Amino acid sequence: MAQEGTAQHTDASGTNGVIGVGARKLPAPVLALDKFMLEPEEAAALQAQHGVSLRQLMQLLVAPAALLARPPTSAFPVGAIGLGVSGRVYVGVNLEFPNLPLHHSVHAEQFLVANAAAAGERGLTRITVNAAPCGHCRQFLAELITAETMEIVYKGKCYHLDDILVDKFCPSDLIEPGTTPLLLEPQRNNVCLAEDFSATAASSVVTQEAVHAAVDAAVQSYAPYSRCPAGLALVTTSGRVYGGGVIESCAYNPTLNPLQSAYIAFAAAGEGEFSQVCGAVLVELPGSAVSHEHSTRTALATIAPGAELTVLHLQHSA
Repeated sequence: MAQEGTAQHTDASGTNGVIGVGARKLPAPVLALDKFMLEPEEAAALQAQHGVSLRQLMQLLVAPAALLARPPTSAFPVGAIGLGVSGRVYVGVNLEFPNLPLHHSVHAEQFLVANAAAAGERGLTRITVNAAPCGHCRQFLAELITAETMEIVYKGKCYHLDDILVDKFCPSDLIEPGTTPLLLEPQRNNVCLAEDFSATAASSVVTQEAVHAAVDAAVQSYAPYSRCPAGLALVTTSGRVYGGGVIESCAYNPTLNPLQSAYIAFAAAGEGEFSQVCGAVLVELPGSAVSHEHSTRTALATIAPGAELTVLHLQHSA
């Protein structure tokens, strides 16, 4: 656990560092946190141990969550705690990548939502953060199926999204309400692999497991605006696989690309060094309105130099 006024992190080069000088000083956490999801019974046990309500527990978890952040550029760690309709408690943190443009960064609220989606969560009822959500995150949260009712807690006050994003641009401005599932509703894109992986990438470090993970991520990705589902799976030197799909925003720019989503899964699993990634597989529709290949190659080469990228095509299935 970090000392008071500092936050421990692991940077993209894999070295452990301490954020403190010139950084945002964090309060000493009341309890420790070393995972990114708590089952309902785990949350209940912590409530009993500390004699607090669930709302109070979420507030207590924000500080230790921020200690898990990886902000080597801004030195501004952010932690977010979310309560799912399932009763699970989810953790989100900000991720930053040295030597990449700032738009590659992942915000804590985005991490939280992607983390919940990967666990099959079907809605968030409350989010507690240690800093006011930026406009980027407020817009991203507008995609949630529970956006209208979800509580957002920061600086000791509770808000609803309409309070902090007045006259918001929302999914219904681009898609007919009820025609497309919203974020955290079940997604089922009718796509499948268009080619035989074994024939096209037999010598790749990317495995069949990784290909299946990338395709599954694409099938479950949230792409109601571009209609271009895409998924990506990372492979580590130890053989672990982490998948993630695109999560779009009606405002476009707050969209999480597949590489960001996969890195969220990587970080949520407790992996420390981005340099541990030795390969990745991206699956997307060829010739579509949106392609992630070029930006993925650029970002991956910076974050995990030497990692091999395999790009495979999807096709629409019946």
